Amino acid sequence: ACSDDPAEPMNARQRDAFAAAAQRYPGVIRSFANSGGVFLGPDYGFDALRPGICLYGGGPQGRPDSRIRAVATLEAEVLQVRHVPAGETVGYSRGFRATGPTRIATCAAGYADGLLRAYSPAGQVFVAGALRPIVGRVSMDVCAIDIGDLEVTAGDRVELYGANRLMDDAAAAAGTISYELLTSITARVPRLYVG
Repeated sequence: ACSDDPAEPMNARQRDAFAAAAQRYPGVIRSFANSGGVFLGPDYGFDALRPGICLYGGGPQGRPDSRIRAVATLEAEVLQVRHVPAGETVGYSRGFRATGPTRIATCAAGYADGLLRAYSPAGQVFVAGALRPIVGRVSMDVCAIDIGDLEVTAGDRVELYGANRLMDDAAAAAGTISYELLTSITARVPRLYVG
């Protein structure tokens, strides 16, 4: 119940209680550790592990972990790039106002795809080799990215999370956990399984 906090004394108490109960059932495969428990130490492993979020590149403590490699990537296509003059607004309820001349990329990802509305205005994406902010409100089908001076054109891809924009960092920006990001991806998002 507390494996997301390695210093929590409850971890050892639960492990010991589990070990004592398991002794009553010799020959039964024992499984105790979830993703967080995997990293608590070898005495939490028993016979089988249940590494849930770790399998998808999420850290068990809800923050990046150098022992885990990102294996799930969520990308979106850039639909258009436009120049927005100073003072002009972007998004519903004029959620973003350009303080100077700004280049905005409109991307084909919105809350109907699983891109959380909570990314407005704290989210970032990885595009053209850099992290860039989501601006304005995330709408149903699109989001807007301030691309600055980056070389970005329609048809380019942005990484919402993956190897360059870690899932745990993306989740933290939205005030949530990586589990929610993965389970929020809707059926309309095409899947590509590699490897």
